[in-house]
Amino acid sequence: MMKSIFFSIVLFLLFTFGFKAYSQYTNIPLGYNFNNFLGSELHQNVNHTSFKPLIANSVNINIDSLLESNFYSHNRILSHRFFNKHLISIRGQDYLVNASLISNLALGYESYDSKNTFTNTRGFLIDGNIGDKLSFQTSFVENQSIFPNYLDSLIRTPTHDYVIPGQGRGRTYYDDGFDYAKSSGFLSIKATKNITIQFGHGKHFVGDGYRSLLLSDNSFNYPFLRLRTHFGKFEYTNLYAELQDMKNYLSYDNGYDYMGYAKKYMSSHFLSYSVNSKFTVGVYESVIWKNNHALGANGFDINYLNPIIFFRPVEYSINSPDNMLVGLNLKYKINARSFFFSQLILDEFTLNELKANNGYWANKYGYQIGYKCFDFLSLPNLTIHLEQNYTRPFTYSHWNSANYGHYNEELAHPLGANFIENIYILSYRKKRVTTNLKYVQASYGADYVGDTISYGGNIYSDYNDRSANYDIDMFNGNKTDLKFTQFNLGYILNSITNLKLEFSLVNRILKSETNESKTLFYSFCLRSDLFNHYYDF
Repeated sequence: MMKSIFFSIVLFLLFTFGFKAYSQYTNIPLGYNFNNFLGSELHQNVNHTSFKPLIANSVNINIDSLLESNFYSHNRILSHRFFNKHLISIRGQDYLVNASLISNLALGYESYDSKNTFTNTRGFLIDGNIGDKLSFQTSFVENQSIFPNYLDSLIRTPTHDYVIPGQGRGRTYYDDGFDYAKSSGFLSIKATKNITIQFGHGKHFVGDGYRSLLLSDNSFNYPFLRLRTHFGKFEYTNLYAELQDMKNYLSYDNGYDYMGYAKKYMSSHFLSYSVNSKFTVGVYESVIWKNNHALGANGFDINYLNPIIFFRPVEYSINSPDNMLVGLNLKYKINARSFFFSQLILDEFTLNELKANNGYWANKYGYQIGYKCFDFLSLPNLTIHLEQNYTRPFTYSHWNSANYGHYNEELAHPLGANFIENIYILSYRKKRVTTNLKYVQASYGADYVGDTISYGGNIYSDYNDRSANYDIDMFNGNKTDLKFTQFNLGYILNSITNLKLEFSLVNRILKSETNESKTLFYSFCLRSDLFNHYYDF
């Protein structure tokens, strides 16, 4: 194991020079820390920032130049291509291809349980453009990991079934580790002056916060078709995706045996309107429709290919058993350096029951409210992020497999529903040195182990298995309190891949009616910080 890690580190140091591949219609990486660096420029120059990943040609800044101007150094060592360039660049008259190796090579220790941890991730990223209308991107990573116990126990639970958070299903690696892989990619086509089409396999995020209550990159990749249309003050996005329901299997026997996960489908619309230079409003709707497990039957409903907002009349007209959600996304720029953001998610609600304030179970909704400021206290590159998230019990759940989930994970918030969460993030960068302090405090209602009753937190539970129709209060079930603190200190080796040498310290305290656990965990890593891995729950 140690030999494998050592070999990977040597190989990485010899060959990694980063990627600089913001070709015309490729995507800006989803990574929170990477976007944090671009955040101030995006905030000042781009109105429609809420549907991510942002397509590079939709922003009014030269990202390549911005990265070079901030990180290029006249120091002889730091000006070397290792710190500023990509590994391979092939350029012709009408094409460009860039490639890099990416990694996450980490060694850690969990002190309470005296457990050594590690992650050994090796992979590559390739992107570029052909002509002025076609861009592409592909990436692949292979991983072996031994996780801290709170993650390890979650991965091994029957409800998670060996799914690594956000990174697909793993298989055991020796006795206490996991082996897993993830591939992503897409083709991006400029169909007209105002329309960009992407087809691929990946993730998306709707919102301006750290979390999203509408759609996040919390779950595993999925195949998708994305259409972005911009006209005047409007930006309109259609997203069609095929999801997997790992709780159900398809199997048939017609001369051979085959077994696979059942499919379900998502169709989403997001209409963003820039009211003025400060205020942007987004309307979101999404439908997850029930897969059909009958042999030879097709779960795809052509009605939901309708590209025009709104779905609700269509759903009603076909007497649909599907799961419909609508939401609102707001962003208000206070000044050139700060903004408020907010979201509202509506799953189901009855106005009369809401007015009665009687804890009716089907009043399923949530909200997000937050504030972000760049150059906080007039200190360059100091960013503060404050956020609160709240959802009622049973939000996102359904009576059939059309819950708002994919691959045993939530498509929105990693806590599912029935929670309130406060997030505080302070980030600072001085040239290539970075620091990040994050504190997450949450309270939520969990199901009791061995109990078949759904208390509204697990979105995969059938909401018909609830205990009552009324007096369903917040934290219904096994009330659990979480305190999660993380401090990172890093040095950026390559700005293009956000390659860092980093030290991380995590303190996690979880208390419930039935259990209490503590985690004190630290690690040293060499990682390409381009992707979000949500372990803070």
